[in-house]
Amino acid sequence: MILELAASAQAFALGDRFLAGLVGDFSDADWQVSDPVGHNPRWLVGHLALMRHHVANLAGLALAAPPWAAAFERGSACTEVPAELDPRDLVLAFHAAQAALAGHWEAVTAEQLAKPLGRTLPDGSDTVAGALRFLAWHEAYHLGQLGLFRRLAGKPGRA
Repeated sequence: MILELAASAQAFALGDRFLAGLVGDFSDADWQVSDPVGHNPRWLVGHLALMRHHVANLAGLALAAPPWAAAFERGSACTEVPAELDPRDLVLAFHAAQAALAGHWEAVTAEQLAKPLGRTLPDGSDTVAGALRFLAWHEAYHLGQLGLFRRLAGKPGRA
């Protein structure tokens, strides 16, 4: 694996293992606990699952966008999530994207990593390699939010 990619790949693997411990014992009510902005764990897990699809596509996999993608894009709201969408299915989608990535990291080339994104991310990144680093940080940020929601739901911390 290309050294520049190794830390991001490890961060994504850790996030995959950590997610189950954060939400694996959530009740239906726990998924609906909301913060003052209006996010809830269900939205966060859907957003993370969608970002994993973006990561997979940046890494050169051609994963089709899930049918629920628009409900979890940046700027979307919990009210846009279809009521029938089970958050446990979103967890499964997250893990499925990780499974695809885990078997693909070795195939990613330096040329792929150097490709320009066509936009600049909040951390200043403008290449595929930079986007992968940023999205690994972004995922950790949201996993931390899920840890807080876990505590708000009255469950013990996991870290």
